[in-house]
Parts: sequence; C-alpha cells; structure tokens
Amino acid sequence: MVSRNLFRGMFVLNEVIQCRGPNCMSSSALTQLYRFKSNQSKSNKSSGSSDSEKSDLVIDDKVSRTMKINVTSRRVDLILKSGLGIARNKIEKLFYESKIRLNGEKIGKKSEQVEEGDEIDVLKGPSPNNPELLVVARVEVLSMKPDDDSIAIKIRRSKSLLVENYDKVWKPL
Repeated sequence: MVSRNLFRGMFVLNEVIQCRGPNCMSSSALTQLYRFKSNQSKSNKSSGSSDSEKSDLVIDDKVSRTMKINVTSRRVDLILKSGLGIARNKIEKLFYESKIRLNGEKIGKKSEQVEEGDEIDVLKGPSPNNPELLVVARVEVLSMKPDDDSIAIKIRRSKSLLVENYDKVWKPL
C-alpha cells in the first residue's frame, strides 16, 4: 500500500511493506520525505509594488476577510448572499425575524440600497459569556465600481464578531 500526503511543502511517501513468512514478526513502514522548491523567493523579488498599490490593500486579521464580489444590484439581500454565502431564503427568514441591520438600524425592506461605507449586520444572538454583547456576522462595503452589467464591490466580511448591543436593545424571541 502506498499513500502520498502533502504537508507544508513536504511530499511524504509512505510505503507499508508486509512481510510474509516465518522470519517476519510484523509489518514495517518506510517513510521518505521529498521537499519541493518554494516559489516564495521569486514572488518576493517580482512584487515591486508601488505606494499607490499598498494604500489600496486592507490588512486582514484573523476574524475578517477582504473580498471582491460582483452583483447585479446594490440590494442588502443580494450583498449578504454573495458576501456571507447565505441562501436567499435564509436571508428572507432573517429579515422577517428582524435580525438584519444596516448601519445599526433595522431595515424596512430587503431591497434597501447599500452605499459605500455601510455596515450590514446579521444578528446571531447574545454572547454566551456576556449578555451585554451580541454575536453578529458583519459585511462592510469598502468600495463600489460599476461595470457593464454588474457592480464590482469590495467588502470586508466577519463571520463572527462581538459588538455592543444596539441603542434599541435586541432581545431574542
């Protein structure tokens, strides 16, 4: 039996040889390590980025991720679907449970339009450690650029974020 695994740039080849006969007590295993050459040094040398490119970059931390999405309109439900990967019927259910906030305010309709700098929160519930805080999934709209038939939107998403409770206190049903 031969199995191959890739572990952080190392190629591991495991061979298990079964010995059959009176001289073999058990099976033995041979492991060989092969290291692939890294392309990291090439990318560091070729990435002569200018100051203007660096200003466009947003630093991601462990809880958020910067993404580019293409949508046909600026509706809240469409941006949540693309940004968080939630089905539209689940977004509709969250809307009717009043768990979607746009800039801290409840939205009146799912088709509300989003602008640059807006924050869309999906309430998940109170924090288990501190009932004064809420756990939310947040999508921040960083920039919008209209294309021919769609809108390219740069967002920062946080799937699990602790925030203070809103002015109008949210309580689970």
